[in-house]
Amino acid sequence: MTRKDPTMMDIIGSILSRLVNVALFLVIGLLALVAFMGRTDLHVAVCGLLAVVCGIIGTFLLRLLFRGIATLGGHNSRSGD
Repeated sequence: MTRKDPTMMDIIGSILSRLVNVALFLVIGLLALVAFMGRTDLHVAVCGLLAVVCGIIGTFLLRLLFRGIATLGGHNSRSGD
């Protein structure tokens, strides 16, 4: 019997996943902004735009890395059964 409606744990998991994405974006974006402001003579707006782009790309790559590690761990634990 398969059910299509999500459970409460699915909803909480998706909310937490989005919060982690936002937190990763903020941390990576702020670190990039500090790095750009300190090491370049670019205008503040250009540094901000570059930091936003770095935050988006960095968040995407880290989430992709986390999914890859989780998939790799899932395959290793199932192969031992």
